[in-house]
Amino acid sequence: MKASFCRNSVRPNKYLITCITVLMCLVLCLTGCAFSIETPDDYERQIEPIPADNGHSDSTEQSQSHEVGQAVFPDAYDGGSDETEYEVEGAESTGGIEGLYGYTDEEIAASGASNVGRFAYERLDQTGKRVYNEIYLTLRDRLDDYELDCKDTDEIDRIFLCVMMDHPELFWVNGYVYTRYTRGDVLEAIGFRCVSTMDSDTISMRQASIDAYVNNCLAGMPEADDYTRIKYVYEYIIKNTDYDQDSADNQNICSVFINGRSVCQGYAKATQYLLNKVGIPCTLVRGTVKDQGNHSWNLVRADGSYYYMDTTWGDANYRREEGLEGSFPSISYDYLCVPGYEIFKTHTPDSPVDLPNCTAIADNYYVREGAYFTALDEAGFSTLFEKASAQGSKFVSLKASNETAYADIKRYLLDDQHVFDYLNTSELGTTISYWENRDLLTISFGLGDR
Repeated sequence: MKASFCRNSVRPNKYLITCITVLMCLVLCLTGCAFSIETPDDYERQIEPIPADNGHSDSTEQSQSHEVGQAVFPDAYDGGSDETEYEVEGAESTGGIEGLYGYTDEEIAASGASNVGRFAYERLDQTGKRVYNEIYLTLRDRLDDYELDCKDTDEIDRIFLCVMMDHPELFWVNGYVYTRYTRGDVLEAIGFRCVSTMDSDTISMRQASIDAYVNNCLAGMPEADDYTRIKYVYEYIIKNTDYDQDSADNQNICSVFINGRSVCQGYAKATQYLLNKVGIPCTLVRGTVKDQGNHSWNLVRADGSYYYMDTTWGDANYRREEGLEGSFPSISYDYLCVPGYEIFKTHTPDSPVDLPNCTAIADNYYVREGAYFTALDEAGFSTLFEKASAQGSKFVSLKASNETAYADIKRYLLDDQHVFDYLNTSELGTTISYWENRDLLTISFGLGDR
């Protein structure tokens, strides 16, 4: 079914059609290491790796960002193969261009007003903004054929990606078709239409389900600063979503809001959708992750500064999906509000517009939670472990500000076994596990049932 519009045109009926399919895949990876620390019966504390066969090689070709092991978490339907994200089809027509639909200047201006403040939109020039609004309206209204004010197919594709970067609510969009209208060797116009995966009734029913989820989520959101609300959304999505490569609609928000199962792009778009609902600027970032493949995450603005966040990599379910054994937090906060120089150790963006230089750390999770250490700090460690105990937490996570501090902290807590000093236990054979991210200089300790 098509949306209803008043149109005084017909589409030319003579085409020479050639189809171009662009394949874009989403592959998620994250490497980690899990260990156990055991107090032997003779009280001579030793550290030994958790004995587990994860099916991953321990060869010297592993990533050097972690001490032991490598796990790959593919973000695709079938566990690693490429998946089409947006379908692009090209066609040629030697007929005239009469009959192609066009929005009025007033309609385009109204669209522009609604897009003010959106990340990618604001980084286009005036010509680009006009084409952006034309593409946005065509996708929103699911038009059959619209004449764009642009004849450059590469630029059309770039601006299409800008629209999708800004608008997670366009969950029915699967791509677009463009038609080049020529007379002889002269390109007179390019027609553009949306490739939609759903009809109007399906869209309406799904939107109602999405609204119900969103209303329930936002009803529990605290009235607080940006960081606290961002953390709430991060935790809410992780707690209510299972990482599942086989989930339906996992490239859009329906997978999270309706099915509760998704992969990276679903996580990222759902995060963006919720934060935008409460007035926190958040956009989609697509690119690749180190040594693996395509991935999606977010850029968010908190209290006036930009940060990156990766909700997918915060969810332990993706580790279980790959059969990685060991004890680690169900929610990892390593990628909650991190600066660019940290996330770019593992993530490489491929953005249709320039990204800001993210250097702030004031709203980084570890900074805000008092778990950020610039040097070895015994009193600070004591406070951190006591806080976790008082809250009933089964994990304690901390972050070092630099390599030197990280080495000192790791030697003190692990090599010298002082982590047991903060556990208030004298039981024989006491065992705790830990997981470290050497890219971000973080260590998480599993406290068990103490």
